[in-house]
This record gives sequence, C-alpha cells and structure tokens, in this order.
Amino acid sequence: MGNIKETYRRINLDDYGSKLHMQEECLSKLINHKDIKIPHLGVVRERLKDKRVLVVLDDVDKLEQLIALAKEPRWFGPGSRIVVTTQDRQPLKAHGIDLVYKVELPSRTEALEIFCQSAFGQKHPPCVG
Repeated sequence: MGNIKETYRRINLDDYGSKLHMQEECLSKLINHKDIKIPHLGVVRERLKDKRVLVVLDDVDKLEQLIALAKEPRWFGPGSRIVVTTQDRQPLKAHGIDLVYKVELPSRTEALEIFCQSAFGQKHPPCVG
C-alpha cells in the first residue's frame, strides 16, 4: 500500500471508520479483489491468518496506521513478511518493531547511474549537460 500517510489524511471518517477503510483497501489489494467491504475490524485477521503474504506499507507516519493494517504478526500466516517504510522511527518503536534497516540515499553519481539504467538501459548517461 503506497503513500499511507496521505491516504489516511484524506479519509474523512472517525477513527474506527478510517481503520475500517484502510483494512478494506489492504484486503482488496492482498486478495486482488476490488472494492471489498468488511463489516468489522476483525475480518483481516480472520481472512489472512492462514495465508502467507508480503505486505509493504509505504510512508507510515502514525502508530494508528500500523495498528489498523498490521497490529500483530499473527494476523498473517506463517512466513509472512511486513515491510514498513517511514521517515519517522517513532511509530515503529511505539509498535514494538525492533528490526529496522536505515536506507541511505544514493550519491548524486549513483542516482544518475540508476536513472540512466532504468530510463535508457545503460549505466552511463547518453549525454551529460
């Protein structure tokens, strides 16, 4: 799920409604079924507890978002992985997440090489201006 911070901010519902909406979106993506409606917050745990999943939660900035989308590892089946990206480590600490990998930004040269490889299929830029 991409850009959770912005998505959570745009939802104009109370706390329970926001969590329910986020879980509906998450479940829709995980089982590849559009616009799922769920009656209560326990449905994600019920539907996924035996499924091995990879969940990527991008740009999390509040503990409530983590609680809504991945409150406990037992919500998902054995072997599941949950990856959380954030600029603020505080929600991770508050949720009890200790395994943190800090990603450093590439240098300007490395960034240009990555871009050129992706855009042009070659490591060095076709022209440097």
